[in-house]
Amino acid sequence: MRNTLAEYPDYSAEIEALDNGGISAEGIDVKLLYRIINKHKHNARYNKKLYSRYKVNEGGVPIFERTPRFDAKEINNRINNDFFGEIIDFKVGYFAGEAVGYSYSTTKESARDTGGDKAVEAAGKVLTDFVTRNNMYDVDMEITKFSAICGYAGRLFYVDESGNERCMVVEPFECIVLSNAEVTEPRYAVRYYKTKDIHDKTVWKVEFYDNTMIYYYEGNLGNLAFVKAEPHMFSYCPLQIIPNNKEMIGDAEKVLELIDSYDKDLSDCDNDIESFARAMLVFENLGVTKQQMEEAQASGVFKFFTGAANGKAYYLTKDINDTFTENHINRVEKNIYRFSKTPNLNDEQFNSASGISLKFKLTGLETKCGMFEAKMQAAGTYMFKLLAECWGRHLKVEVDPLQCVMDFKRNFPLDVLSEAQAAQAMINAGLPKREAYSMAFSGIDDIDYVMQLIEKEQNGIPPLFDDNDEPGGDDILAGENNGGDGK
Repeated sequence: MRNTLAEYPDYSAEIEALDNGGISAEGIDVKLLYRIINKHKHNARYNKKLYSRYKVNEGGVPIFERTPRFDAKEINNRINNDFFGEIIDFKVGYFAGEAVGYSYSTTKESARDTGGDKAVEAAGKVLTDFVTRNNMYDVDMEITKFSAICGYAGRLFYVDESGNERCMVVEPFECIVLSNAEVTEPRYAVRYYKTKDIHDKTVWKVEFYDNTMIYYYEGNLGNLAFVKAEPHMFSYCPLQIIPNNKEMIGDAEKVLELIDSYDKDLSDCDNDIESFARAMLVFENLGVTKQQMEEAQASGVFKFFTGAANGKAYYLTKDINDTFTENHINRVEKNIYRFSKTPNLNDEQFNSASGISLKFKLTGLETKCGMFEAKMQAAGTYMFKLLAECWGRHLKVEVDPLQCVMDFKRNFPLDVLSEAQAAQAMINAGLPKREAYSMAFSGIDDIDYVMQLIEKEQNGIPPLFDDNDEPGGDDILAGENNGGDGK
């Protein structure tokens, strides 16, 4: 369970120190850099454990570390039920399974603020090129995954060797953002990670970012040495954090104890079955040798004579209250899904639901996704501001960051028939087609584009009759109308 030390730290004092002459040509004071990293280590350590649990590493899942309660030779099954991974993957698939739509607004206001229709077209192209070049679909999925696991993810912008603006995901236990406002709007940032040199010696690398420069350090975390400083080609700090929510906690953190309880209960049940092999053979008032038992195991038959002691052999089975055990496990499972706000796809009621009732069952999940979408929008606003300034300076392309649009769509099964009936009902009630289509059809991303296609389709089909013609006339058979010879 996350304690207060493992929460994301407050860096107000460090920001003040950096603002008041804490940065020079040779970077920042190493002691201040140590202080920043040391403040983050508890949060980083806890997030590493969460990520290790998601990967189902032996040291990451508590049940794998369980030891026998009494005897070291006691049977000790350790069964992992990966509810943790299911909670994360369900959120990722539902929220980021459909790619986020990145586009540049084509409204009159956009043309006015950007500099005309040609400027809008140029701005849309550089934005599309950036999205395609960086495969933002993959970037957004990884950000969603790490945010759901650890409570936040890092996103770093840089310029590659070809001069193109690039974007990469930074693991949450390797990035620190110092901000006076939201962590999506960094003032300073630190990326630190360990690697191996050519002699397989562990080396820590630290990068400190401000609005214009990157300062590089290497060595041990207790003995870092300044290496170099270079411009990062942007006018704002290029490393930001995208939080999962305001508290910066993961989706499964509130049900970790429930998951561990489920693992322990199921492992104990498996221990009971295996330790007694479901039943034990009892010899009452009989002297049976080890050789006789081995022969019986081979042949399946015991031969003995009863005397005055009236001996007998029978199986002894353990009386297990399976109803209590099953009810307890079911209750724990329901609470895991309930308190993590994750739909249970094995629930019969969930499988039988459709349409509006199905969406109501997804309310809890949608609440989580709505919180994260708001944070993604905030992070996107900063991203577009950073990129727009860079494009204007390097590519001479005018881009208004407030006209860059992010369109989110949930990976939800479409109920086309119900949506079509709803749209028709709205139109019959007098609602304009544009509004009806926008409200009813969840599969439509760009309603303006759809209306343009409808208009082109209507204008592209010539009328069958002229105003003065009647059905059955000869004009429709004329050669000039159908391209034939008129016969």
